[in-house]
Amino acid sequence: MCASWRGIVRHMAYLISGSGALGEHEVRSGVPVTNVTTAAANLGLPVVEVLDWLSISPRTWVRRKQQGVLDLLEGDRVARLQRLTRRAATVLGGASEGRTWLTTPQRALARRTPFEVASTEVGAEAVFQLLGRIEHGVFS
Repeated sequence: MCASWRGIVRHMAYLISGSGALGEHEVRSGVPVTNVTTAAANLGLPVVEVLDWLSISPRTWVRRKQQGVLDLLEGDRVARLQRLTRRAATVLGGASEGRTWLTTPQRALARRTPFEVASTEVGAEAVFQLLGRIEHGVFS
């Protein structure tokens, strides 16, 4: 098996295993609002900044906290953020390194932070591809 396939298989096994990843069932049934504050703490960012990334207005956030869960699209964005955070930590050697990389402007992303680029699904795919290039030593 070539090195790139080993990396893909290892990454997929990590995602499928009990890695704390939000699965489709959890997203559909409603992601707890506590996942937002946990994500903000893991990234070392204010909750307000993460809410902006998730496209959740302050008024909506108040309602979601009362309900205790996020809606389907918001939960899906939280799952994307968690996947991104885990992937960065895995590729870069730790949570601290991943957090620093996600919040530092990158030349390969037109000097934008991976965190801001990944706020859309298309941007997230670009960030995941960049992490793949870093993992395999491809110059970017």
